[in-house]
Amino acid sequence: MTDPILSVDPATLADLLAYPRRKMRDNMDVRFCPHATFYNPVDDRCLYCHQDMECKWLNHNDELVAIEHKDAKDIRRELVKAVDYVEAQLTAAHLNRRACNCDNCVWLSKARQVLGLSR
Repeated sequence: MTDPILSVDPATLADLLAYPRRKMRDNMDVRFCPHATFYNPVDDRCLYCHQDMECKWLNHNDELVAIEHKDAKDIRRELVKAVDYVEAQLTAAHLNRRACNCDNCVWLSKARQVLGLSR
């Protein structure tokens, strides 16, 4: 059985990945990063950096990485990580609102719909 995520247009997936990519880049402190946010798995500074999750995600989902060459499992995993990241940016008071149209909530709604998640 094929994953329904494969039926989503690659341009839609690219647009969906752009929002968390911007959020991560905007939130990262890269002033002292020796690799300019290009994760290096053999550098101890990357292995013990507090931003390693963001760097890894950004490198797996860079604008130059072709979505068409990823399998459904990879796309799903990366979108779930992005949903977790965006949700983590919300305050507790924000999470209690029922119908919010802020950028985060609009994006989360689209991502959940593509992933087949409810909330």
